[in-house]
Amino acid sequence: MDDSFYPRPPRRIRQRIGPVVDRIARRVGQPDYRVRPAGYVGTVHRSIDDIESTLRDGGFVWDPMSLYHYTPAGSTTDGSWVYRPSQFAGRQLHVVLFAQTENRIDVYAHEEYNWKRHPLKHAKEEDIRRHEGSAEMRRWLEKRGVAYECEPKIIRRAEQVVERVRERIHGRDFAPPFGLWGGTR
Repeated sequence: MDDSFYPRPPRRIRQRIGPVVDRIARRVGQPDYRVRPAGYVGTVHRSIDDIESTLRDGGFVWDPMSLYHYTPAGSTTDGSWVYRPSQFAGRQLHVVLFAQTENRIDVYAHEEYNWKRHPLKHAKEEDIRRHEGSAEMRRWLEKRGVAYECEPKIIRRAEQVVERVRERIHGRDFAPPFGLWGGTR
C-alpha cells in the first residue's frame, strides 16, 4: 500500500461509518476510542487542509487502519495521521485532528505500537504513551514554525459540546451563512 495515498472524499464516509465501527468494536470487547486529555497537543488556528498538508510534507501518512476516535464530549475525528521512522518501526506517533471550526483544529497525539509490526499489541492498546506523544508532537510543530495554543480543558470541552449540539441540530455539513463554522469538513 502506498503510504502517500490520501483520499479526500473518504473522510466524509469515515464520519458516517465511524460510529458503526465503534459500536461493533465495543461489542467484541475492544476499548473505547476516545482521545484523552493527556494527549492534547494544542489548538492550531489553520484550516484542516493546511494542517494535513504540513503533516504530509513532514513525513506523516494518513492512517486508514485507525479506528474512529472522538473526544470525551463527543466531537468526531476529522483526520488520523501517523509518523513512523520506517514502515516497520516498533512504534509510531499517532496524531488525531478535530476541526472545531474552519480555522480552529484541536490536535491530540500519542505514541503507540506500530500496527504494521505489532498488530495485536496495537489492537489491545498496550503501552500507549499519551504524554510522550503529545510532547513529541509539540516539538514537531515548533520545529516547523506551526503556532499552537494550549487552551484550558474546560474551554475545549465546552466548545466540543457546542459543536456536538450543532451537529445534531443541523447535521455535520451545516454551515451558517455568516461563516463561523465553514462547511469544509
